[in-house]
Amino acid sequence: MDINQLFQNGASHSILAPMAGYTDPAFRSICRQFGVGLTVTEMVSSKAIVMNNSQTKSLLVRFPNDTPSFVQIFGHEPSVMADSVQIPEIQAYDGVDINMGCPVKKIVKNGDGSALLENPKLASQVISAVKNAIGSKPLSVKFRLGVSSDSNVADFAKMCAQSGADFVTVHFRTRNQMYSGEPDFSTLSSICKCGVPVFANGNIATQQQYKQLMELGAYGVAIGRGALGRPYVFCQLTNTPYKMDVLETILTHINLLQQFLPQRVINNEMKKHIAFYLKGMRNAKQTVVDVTQSKSLQEVLHHVVAFFQQNPHLQVVEGNVGESL
Repeated sequence: MDINQLFQNGASHSILAPMAGYTDPAFRSICRQFGVGLTVTEMVSSKAIVMNNSQTKSLLVRFPNDTPSFVQIFGHEPSVMADSVQIPEIQAYDGVDINMGCPVKKIVKNGDGSALLENPKLASQVISAVKNAIGSKPLSVKFRLGVSSDSNVADFAKMCAQSGADFVTVHFRTRNQMYSGEPDFSTLSSICKCGVPVFANGNIATQQQYKQLMELGAYGVAIGRGALGRPYVFCQLTNTPYKMDVLETILTHINLLQQFLPQRVINNEMKKHIAFYLKGMRNAKQTVVDVTQSKSLQEVLHHVVAFFQQNPHLQVVEGNVGESL
């Protein structure tokens, strides 16, 4: 696989990192407008896919402009995972990403996610099985530094490459750190010797960080929380000019979700996103509280529209300088 071809249409070598409950099809579509190189779905259970779970399949909705895009799957049974990537909804995507980094207890307890960091042999079998099942399509693997230390991370990356991964994404925290504490990028250079391109992940939100990690050998970066409410971060990485009407973006987000979700679900989903869209804005705290307590989507919209009517100077965000979010 020519990875340069995969990322040729992005403003940067960047991935919108998958985040459960946030990287919905609408948000992925919005990030696409700001030059993200690759988007990845929320993680989906291979076992649930094989069992034809309707709720899981709803996570596989995709808008036409969202390309290239990967499906992220999780599980630990090689045959089940291989079967899951052969259903039409997954085959419609441009590639597959395997989650070997999720630190959530219920995932780890089942032997999935970062539990595979403790079983490299099984992890290798999973990667090989999925790669054989998807054929020429690209396969990536996302994992963490380790359970409590980074002592084996370079070997794990090399195993991924030898087992069939076309590139890897490393979250530079251990499983025990969960999502807190500073990521440690000191092993990046050694990981980059694994034989396939490496994407760095963990609290990345500025052009300076992007350049530093690229200089250390990373092929690109994966941004998760740094993109929430700030999809233009992908423009900031390369000083690409951007302009975002925040209210218009929120309305677009809602309109896209209305194409496949019921109103009550959209109401709950948008409360989370709106908190990020308004994050850091002067006088926005009460509006976020009001939105959170709203009983309907109409009520949510009322509060958001009222906020921008009172603060019109905050409605448009624009620039071309990478800055901390």
